[in-house]
Amino acid sequence: MIWRSLIILALSSLTALLCHSSPSARGGDDAGVLMELPLVAGIYVGEAESQSDMEKKLLPADTMQIKRTYRTPGRRVEERDVAHASLVIAGQDTRSIHRPEVCLPGQGWTITDSRVLPVELPTGQQLYVRDLSLERLDQRSADRRVLKAHYIYWFVGKDVTTTSDAKRQWLSFSDSVFRQVNHRWAYPSVMAFVTQGMDPRQSGQRERNDTQTVGMLLDLVRTLAPKFQKNLMP
Repeated sequence: MIWRSLIILALSSLTALLCHSSPSARGGDDAGVLMELPLVAGIYVGEAESQSDMEKKLLPADTMQIKRTYRTPGRRVEERDVAHASLVIAGQDTRSIHRPEVCLPGQGWTITDSRVLPVELPTGQQLYVRDLSLERLDQRSADRRVLKAHYIYWFVGKDVTTTSDAKRQWLSFSDSVFRQVNHRWAYPSVMAFVTQGMDPRQSGQRERNDTQTVGMLLDLVRTLAPKFQKNLMP
């Protein structure tokens, strides 16, 4: 017990010494992304979307956010796709960036699955993203049917990316101590409903099952990410 206490004390002292002796972190305003979502992304055209009242309430005032609704125009409704994209860049308040697993249940969603998926980019690079499978009751329908959706996101630092919030926090600490880099984290995400069983004339888009919806979102990420993420730009 004595040796265990001494080891814990030594590790705590070493951590405190590193924090005290390391130089101040640089680049606190140096984000790894451009603050933009393109108007045109491959076959998609994006329409600017306003912040929701909940986002305005929950996000700190110095948080930067841009949102677009992407559609495939010029197609019959039976062939059309619709997806929502968001890019958040943190301010000084650490609450700017958080796991969507925390806030999505507050919006009525149940997370039924979570997995990490690779995205092969046109540049030959590979980006890893996290796909959340979502469900919730459609309060507007008389039969209270279940709505399904997929939410894909990842975190971007100055020169790193991760799908893990725990790893993001570790990188924030370790890189500030050992590399003198203070990441200004960004949080890109895309979302689309699973439209299988919906009337295209009411949903405004084609019928897609889970696999097709995820495939559509990954195609959108493949086109979008190299346009705003600096370390993926050709």
